[in-house]
Order: sequence, then C-alpha cells, then structure tokens
Amino acid sequence: MKYKKSFLLLFLAINMVGCQGARDEAVNESAEVVTLSHTIWTDKTELFVEFKPLVVGQNTRFAAHFSEMEQFKAITEGKVTVSLIKNKTGIRQTVDAPDSPGIFKPSITPKTTGIYTLVFEITTPTLTDRIQIENVVVYANTNEVLKNVHPEKEDPNAITFLKEQAWKMEFANAPVVRGTVYDIIKTGGKILPSQGDEKTIIATTSGIVIYASTRSMVGTEVSKGQTLFTITGGNLTNNNVETRFIQSKSNYTREKSNFERKGQLFESKAISKSEYEEAQRMYQLAESEYNNLASNFGGKGKIIKASSAGFIKTLFKGEGEYVEAGEALAVITQNKRLTIQADVSQLDYHRINESSSANFSFNGKAYSLADFNGKLLSYGKSVSVENPKIPVYFELDNTGNLLSGSFIDVWIKTNPSSATLKIPVLAVMEEYGAFSAYVQVSGESFEKRELELGVSDGIYVEVISGVKEGERVVTFGAYQVKMASMSGQVPAHGHSH
Repeated sequence: MKYKKSFLLLFLAINMVGCQGARDEAVNESAEVVTLSHTIWTDKTELFVEFKPLVVGQNTRFAAHFSEMEQFKAITEGKVTVSLIKNKTGIRQTVDAPDSPGIFKPSITPKTTGIYTLVFEITTPTLTDRIQIENVVVYANTNEVLKNVHPEKEDPNAITFLKEQAWKMEFANAPVVRGTVYDIIKTGGKILPSQGDEKTIIATTSGIVIYASTRSMVGTEVSKGQTLFTITGGNLTNNNVETRFIQSKSNYTREKSNFERKGQLFESKAISKSEYEEAQRMYQLAESEYNNLASNFGGKGKIIKASSAGFIKTLFKGEGEYVEAGEALAVITQNKRLTIQADVSQLDYHRINESSSANFSFNGKAYSLADFNGKLLSYGKSVSVENPKIPVYFELDNTGNLLSGSFIDVWIKTNPSSATLKIPVLAVMEEYGAFSAYVQVSGESFEKRELELGVSDGIYVEVISGVKEGERVVTFGAYQVKMASMSGQVPAHGHSH
C-alpha cells in the first residue's frame, strides 16, 4: 500500500512537471508572435522599428526601417547604433551597413529588468540623427511578457502599405498643422517680364542683317558685349553702309586737314574768326559722323553687340533681311524678375486693398510668392468697356522655373483668419463630391479619413473635421495606398524580422 501511494505521488509529480513544461512552451510560443513597433518622424528621418519584447538574457534584433525625409526614400548606406539606457548607463551595438536597402538590424541582450530609454543613432554621408523611445520595458522572462504584452486587436479600417512599396515610388507625407488661413480671391493671371528687365537691340544703321552665330535663336544665352549681328551693305546701291563708311572716313580726313590749315591761317591773321569757326564746325560734324560709323565697324560692316547679359527673347529680323536704322533687331531679357498680372472682378475691388501676397499655380504645381521674394506692386483704379476687370500686379524673382507669357491660376490672399487646422492641397482626394485623405498611422499602416474642408489658398486647405493636429497625411502616393485598400489582401513583407 505504501508502494502504491509512493508511485501515485511520483506519477502526479511527473505530470505536474510535464504540464508546467507545456505551459512554458505555450508561453514561449505566445511571446514569439508578439511584435512591438514604433514610428517616429524628425525633420531628417522617419524611423519605423519592429522588435520583440525585451527579455533579460535574450538577444533581441531590431528591424529599423530608416527613410530620409527629403525624398522619403530608403537610406541605403551609413551606420546605426542602438542603445538601451537607464540612469545614464546601458548597453549598445552598432551595425555598419543596412541588412537590405533601408533596413538596419542591430541587436542587444539586456542584462537587468527595468524601464529604459531606447536610442537609435544614424550616421550617413549626408545626415546624422538621434531618435529616442521612452519607457521601454525589459522583462525578467517570457512568462512576464505573456502577462503584460498582448497582441493589438486588428483595426478593420487599417490599410497595410509596406515601406518596400513606398520606397519604390514617389511617396511623401506632411503633418497636419495649425496655422493661418486667408480669405481668397481666386482668379486667372499671366506671367510677364518686369519693366527694366528687358533690353531692345536697335539697328544703328541701315543694311542687310547678318547673324554673328548660327546658334543665335530664341532662348540663346548671351553675355554683355557679345556680338549678335553685323549690318552690311551687301549689293545695295543706295544707303550702303560700307560705302557710307568709306565716304565718311574720306570726308573726316578732308575736314580735319582743312581745319588744321585754317587754324594756322587764323593764327597768322590771314583769315577771319568766322571763317575759322566754320571750318571747326564742319570738322566736328565730320568727326561725329565718322566716329558713329567707325564704332564697332568690322571688315564686313557695322557690328551690333548685346547691351546686357540675358537670353534672346525675340528676334525681329531674319538672316539676310533688310533693316532700317532705328528698327528693332532683338529683345534681350535678363529673366531675373517677373511680374504676375491677375485680373480681378469689380465685385472684389474692395478686398484688393487688404491683400499683400498671393499663391499661384504653374504647370500643375502651386507656389507662394514668399518662395520667390515676391510682393504686391500695384493694382488698377479704373475699368472700361474694353477692360472690365481690375489688373493686380505682383513682382517676384525668377529662379529659372517660371516661363514668361504663361497663363496661371492665382489665389490672392486677403483677410487672415484665426489659426486653424490645415493640410496640403496635394493630400486631398475627391470622389463623387466627397473629400478624403489618407493618414499614415504608423510606418506601414494607413487610414482613410473623410474630410470637411474650408477655404483653400492653392497650397493649403482648411480642415474643419477629419484629422487631428500632428497626424501625417499622404501627399504623394495616396492613389497607390487607395489601391492597396481595395485589394483586400495584406501584402507579404519583403524582409523577415
């Protein structure tokens, strides 16, 4: 009987050990599927990092996805250091290159439990950044992980769009900010050259136009003093510039000799003062005519040079055409300053005085005058039957992106309102009259938000409801995120964690 009782106790003990082992195995299996993630944006980088809960004595590897914020592309070179810090002491590990484009995989093995700060430092040839994640817990064992860390419930509205997908396309996001919006006068306009920014090249003599270069055409860059044309007499019988030059030189030589001879006679009192002064007058006229023709006169005729540096905007005469003295040959534009003329309805005249700036759209992209050192110049004070609208003029620098003569959309800013939420116009999608935007909730998770919008200045639009300050909306790539939401499938990772 005693043996049976001992055998029974031994059997129960073995079963308890076996059950405990099964529970531990279940703990490990459960902890294995739990993954933590954090997404942090700075002005330089975006970090989306995934890792298992930290456990004492267990090596934890991080999948740190780094994107640079200028182009939102994967960071493909550089080193990343991960540090686990508590009370100014801790452990760290550095990897000298990404495991795959954009993904760095450093690892650490915690030594003691507690609440830590997790720090990621990245150094590349073009940037350095430091990102902190506070209140990171190190657990004693996997059983503690199971008790405290639970998988998040899946959001049925979440849209999965992987970093590997975003890195391969034009993608960008922008924060929802609180700022000033303006009442807007939306109208059309035109980009014009600024006064004083253009120089007209005039023919100084009559003759046949010869281009100095076969590459002289509209848009060609020229430097100050560069030879543009030569005006030659060709086979002209009348008003031939070469003939006039020869005659002028001969006349100049003759009148100069006569004036010098008259001067000697006047000194010896052989001629009167009036005779001497007439000889002087004739000499000065001949000298002026000769100098005028001789200046910039080459072997083939009169040389016409650019009076300023810039670009050829207009050519009035073709190669071999006849030009009269005083006619325009070309227009040179420096293209440094431009003018925007916006035509405003008479109904909005009382609002123009409240304006000091504007936004405009050129080639499908919106700009602010502030980006071009722009300012309001003036506006019209009257209208007519022929011109029923009021012209409003703004001046701005030309950085090389704007084309004189282009027609544009203009948003003239008037009364500023109190600070309100706003997002870039590029983030707004319209579908059957309803507006929405895609919010990047985390590195690879997005949500579609319905929006109620207010006024727009062409660059930003007021948001009355739908997003919160600090959230990030997709400005480029929203259509691809939308397509991902319609596929009904969660894309597989291009990497393993």
